[in-house]
Amino acid sequence: MLMTAAYFTDRRLNGEGVAGSMATQVGALAQLLDRLPEPDRALALDAVSGPGFRARIAPQPETGETKRPPLLERVPLLERLIRAQLGKNDPREVTVVLDTAFGGRWIPMMLSWPARELRMTVGLADGRFLLVRARGELTARLFGVPVGLVAGLLGIAVALATVLAVRRETRPISELSAALDRFGTSLEPQRVEPRGAPDVRRLAETFDAMQRRIVELVRNRSLVLGAMSHDLATYVTRLRLRIALLPEGPQTARAQRDLEEMQALLADTLDFARGSFTGRDGASTDFAALVAEECAGREAEGAPVHFSAPSVPCRVAAAPSALKRLAANLIGNAIAYGGRADVSLMRDGDAVDLVVEDRGPGVPEAERERVFEPFYRLDASRSRETGGAGLGLTIVRQITDSIGGTVGIADRPGGGARVTARLPLVAD
Repeated sequence: MLMTAAYFTDRRLNGEGVAGSMATQVGALAQLLDRLPEPDRALALDAVSGPGFRARIAPQPETGETKRPPLLERVPLLERLIRAQLGKNDPREVTVVLDTAFGGRWIPMMLSWPARELRMTVGLADGRFLLVRARGELTARLFGVPVGLVAGLLGIAVALATVLAVRRETRPISELSAALDRFGTSLEPQRVEPRGAPDVRRLAETFDAMQRRIVELVRNRSLVLGAMSHDLATYVTRLRLRIALLPEGPQTARAQRDLEEMQALLADTLDFARGSFTGRDGASTDFAALVAEECAGREAEGAPVHFSAPSVPCRVAAAPSALKRLAANLIGNAIAYGGRADVSLMRDGDAVDLVVEDRGPGVPEAERERVFEPFYRLDASRSRETGGAGLGLTIVRQITDSIGGTVGIADRPGGGARVTARLPLVAD
């Protein structure tokens, strides 16, 4: 709309300027011809004539009659301007008409191509007439609007339609990408409605089939690991009973510790493989109460734990078992590697930060991402006295990722490590 208004405003202003200039030119030419001798008149007419402007002298005024009657319209404005140029009391005849004819009868009425040819007749002092034909720009018009402007507006409309069409076709891809992200953290099939272009629909169908195959593979793996864990646990229990019947001694105690390590390793590995502790299950858990319970249990066992609790509940949309495992792993690591766990919960907008600090040697900056990898430990030994199998922080990362949180390691002021797990809160 702004472009259209600017166009017509510009045309109106330019049109008034062109009309005044043409009136001045024609009036001055008539006065000049009155003063020139006959031999010089032809030279003057040749001098002013050119493309779009033709002038000649005729004994009679132009009637406008042709084989095809033109559409002539009087132009009083130009007539008044020419008369003003000649002088108010000049009695000579001045006539200006506009010829807007074009084409034949088969041209649709809505399409016009105004010739914009002005036919001006001005009487001369010797009784003859100055005939001027001035042709402006030839512009095709649709419903009175220049076709160029119409084409520009149509181009804008086509561009908008193209943007909407592209958006309509790319929206399924965005939905598919979001579903893929959700599936990567929850390992639960994410339904994607096949729509859009044929290739996009086929991609959505392929994605659904891939989800089903992956979920089936994970479930089969969990079943196999569960069966193996059950059978191994049975053998471990038998061995513990047999060791308990043996006479007490150094070797008996070592065998007992080996079985405990084996049982803990089996539990960690099975939990990691199943992934049953991750993901949102629709439950809402008071994370502050759960962490307080874990810290109280550690203190009851004689572990040096200090907990700074928030004054309000911190509800997180996750299974209690997942949050309990997260807190237990972080607090247990701090006690095992740093000798002490300083635990605090801090609300920050729509999230809560679980901060666990220890007094150990800390984690080198280059290793702070690798410690979240499965079975990776800074201490190459796998002795239970210095740590487990290297799955504790991996499980923590799995839990935080599955519920839309984050976990990171930094240096504790004064020495030691600071692990921060940020979890999204449920709206109050």
